[in-house]
Amino acid sequence: MKSMYLDIWKKDTLTILLLSTFFIISIIEIIAEYDANKVLIWLTKPLILPLLTLYYLKRSKRINIPFIVALLFNWIANIIFIQNTFQLIVLGVFFFLIYRVLIIYIIVNKVNMPNSIPLIIGSLPFIFIYLSVTFFTYNTLGENVYLFLIQGVFTIFLGGFSLGNYIMVSNKSNTLLFLSTILMTFNQFIFLMKFYYGEANLFQAVAMLLFVFGQFLLTKYMLHTEKKKYKYEIANSLTENC
Repeated sequence: MKSMYLDIWKKDTLTILLLSTFFIISIIEIIAEYDANKVLIWLTKPLILPLLTLYYLKRSKRINIPFIVALLFNWIANIIFIQNTFQLIVLGVFFFLIYRVLIIYIIVNKVNMPNSIPLIIGSLPFIFIYLSVTFFTYNTLGENVYLFLIQGVFTIFLGGFSLGNYIMVSNKSNTLLFLSTILMTFNQFIFLMKFYYGEANLFQAVAMLLFVFGQFLLTKYMLHTEKKKYKYEIANSLTENC
């Protein structure tokens, strides 16, 4: 029995190490954002998503390639955001938009579409908040407002989709997806509000905090749904062989 627990611990050591390193690096990066320490940001931010990707690859029962590609686009966007110039931020938003589209594609193929009423009800709070934030930042965004509005459409859809599914069925998968979407949505809202308040290090630090936990919960959602599907396929296989 002792040997069995030791084997399990050895097997999970790398997973624990990757996850611990992910959170430690993330905490350091968030502090660096608050202190506006560019050197420390450059040393830590590029490591966050690769560490989470390695954690996903280690834990996954069936690796989802579109999810890996989505994380790559997300990583590129985050590297671009470090520069913190408006022109590069717009470019980063473009890459993040590709990430968002890929995530929606993955989720829509995993989860049944909710009825129109839960979807509409779920979208309403996201529409209200996103339009309010866009109103405050319209003058700063200028002609680039359309790119941010397109991003908003996908954000609102994903928010309504996840909330609609959570309203219909409040299981673990839908809870993880809903919490992740909420955190990532508020991350986008705070990201936009930063334009309104100018140099606001606190906003940047809070945005990164939401991003880290939102992305982690999305990864947990992916792992949970893959595990459920894996168990279902094994059960089906055993039933067919009986």
